[in-house]
Amino acid sequence: MWALLNLLKYSISSLFWGILIAVLCMALFVFLIKGWYKDAQFSLASYIVGALLFILLSFQCILITGSLKIISDTDYYELQFQRVVERDYPPLADMSLRQADDVIKEVISEYPILQYYISGGTFGGFQAYNLPHAIASELASFMRWYIFRRILWCLAFVVIGAIIVIKTMSRSRPKVHQRISTREKRTDRRVERRRTRR
Repeated sequence: MWALLNLLKYSISSLFWGILIAVLCMALFVFLIKGWYKDAQFSLASYIVGALLFILLSFQCILITGSLKIISDTDYYELQFQRVVERDYPPLADMSLRQADDVIKEVISEYPILQYYISGGTFGGFQAYNLPHAIASELASFMRWYIFRRILWCLAFVVIGAIIVIKTMSRSRPKVHQRISTREKRTDRRVERRRTRR
């Protein structure tokens, strides 16, 4: 939840694009179900499940769009790490875990959104001039994996939602009864015609 709030603070466009994508997904969801089950009608339970699905998809889509924004700004963050490293360490200095953590913490203090996606303890042994690129690469890699997991969650919600919606749809079959009754009427007329001819 905090990640979502920080993403919204970081980029308000995430809210707009996330909800728009969720609306498009729901439109496709309804179109496919109605196309497959033409004789069925949505019940009240179906609409409730659809509303819950929309909320869950919106949440995930907002996180995805915010994550894409962070990936697009990876070069900028690399420059910020580089600025801190160049200010405090010589280029060929071997960075310890603690020194690398101090660099990360300083940048995170300026950009709090990063605290959810990158942490220290894994960047020891790099030389100072290599450290910013290593951190930025790790950040981009994590964000790609983060987006992939959000997409998996979206697919899971859609599959489960589709199953529940299909189960709660009411099957109306008046057309079938009408067809049967019209066929019976036609056969009755044919029988009457044959009788009159005799």
